[in-house]
Amino acid sequence: MGTMTSTKSVVPTALKVDATGRVTTPASDREALMDMFEQGGMSGAAFARLYGIRYPTFAHWRRMRRLRSARKIQADPPAVMFQEVVVEPAEKHRDAAITIELPMGVRVRLERADQIPMIAVLCRHLREGTPC
Repeated sequence: MGTMTSTKSVVPTALKVDATGRVTTPASDREALMDMFEQGGMSGAAFARLYGIRYPTFAHWRRMRRLRSARKIQADPPAVMFQEVVVEPAEKHRDAAITIELPMGVRVRLERADQIPMIAVLCRHLREGTPC
């Protein structure tokens, strides 16, 4: 016989009901359920059905979690990832190129000023994660 593994149940043992008769779910249980949903591969409707949650309630929980996450990102913006560059006068190096090192190990060699818009588009696509 194989070994059994147990998982911590997030379903409260005694359901709390508000004055109107609606079941209330503690925030810690909601967060545990949302963590389980995000780690699994089920659809939202299937997950809500499995745990006895009305789908509109579940969808509201998901929306509120996304909003909290977005607010946290806005409150804690990522560190700026720039490097100081020292540029020598142009007359010394008329035929010199500039190599720009971007995140994820991407290097771009800039040889002419007319390449700047193309580099800007590339950087935007890399930042947004969209194909060029």
